[in-house]
Amino acid sequence: MASVHADGAPVRDLQPVVLAGYAALLRHCAQMLAAARADDWARLLAYESAYVDTVERLGHIEAGLNLDAAGQQSKAELLERILEHDFEIRERLLARREELGRLISAAERGHVAGRAYRSQQPLALPEEYAEPLPGMP
Repeated sequence: MASVHADGAPVRDLQPVVLAGYAALLRHCAQMLAAARADDWARLLAYESAYVDTVERLGHIEAGLNLDAAGQQSKAELLERILEHDFEIRERLLARREELGRLISAAERGHVAGRAYRSQQPLALPEEYAEPLPGMP
């Protein structure tokens, strides 16, 4: 007797769908990695959204499904590559976060220095109150 999934579909019919889902996750990860390498953070977020959607759909399909040995091997290989991409993406995101932190700190220091400099400047009187210096027009 053939095994069936919780939704009644035969397991042998769902296994290729599940493996295709993991292949799609790998494609999304590769796109995310390419975007991260190009410092294209907006594009990375768009790909991440597609990745999350695929994870959610895959979770519903895979729930209660037991892959055969070949399917488990294929899934493990896909997951290993996904995790490799994920690691590099995370490293690049951390580097970007540190870079943004440095930029924010530099901007804050510039803002504080600007305020301090402005506070030491003499107040300028409006033109109507200014008195000309002797010998100056």
